[in-house]
Amino acid sequence: MAFQVDHDERRKEILTKALRLIGERGYEQVTYQQIADICGLARTSLYKYYKNKREIFDQALMRMVSNIGDDFQQTVSSNPDLSVVEKIHLIVTQTIDIMYKNPPLLQTIVEYLISMRRREEPVDRKIRRHTIGFHRLLTNLVREGIAKGELRQMDCTLASEMLYALLETATLRITLIEGTSREQLIKMCGFALEGMKAE
Repeated sequence: MAFQVDHDERRKEILTKALRLIGERGYEQVTYQQIADICGLARTSLYKYYKNKREIFDQALMRMVSNIGDDFQQTVSSNPDLSVVEKIHLIVTQTIDIMYKNPPLLQTIVEYLISMRRREEPVDRKIRRHTIGFHRLLTNLVREGIAKGELRQMDCTLASEMLYALLETATLRITLIEGTSREQLIKMCGFALEGMKAE
């Protein structure tokens, strides 16, 4: 009997192993051949799944962000008794904890985006594509908070952008400033949330 390869599972395995390798060594330091090696594939076999290292990294990031988004949705839906402010605070805390979980990968992602910017590639479009689900979740929570009278009247999109900008700041601090306090970052976001509450 011929051995059947589950190509979807193989793609997931490639993305998981590649992301781990790139997170450990940095994007520029990892070659396509090294990804093939760590996956136990010939280079020609890897081409059947992904045409180059950039496609692998982009797809790996998309998968990671999608999984995180699913976790966030689960967090919100499994805590129906929390207020909207508490839900947002929980999501913000969860996001910051994810950043602290793997600083080398976070640094690799930041460096990758900076290198794209230097090459004058459309970084903003790539970031939006990777974070659209997160933006939508924050916007919907803000809209829900206003409808329930928990949050004051405001532009929902602008409010979610402000929260997202605070998390971008947290990303840079964790990446660049050694010893950045997790608690301080969470308090900073909490302070912004307090200002959004209805009187």
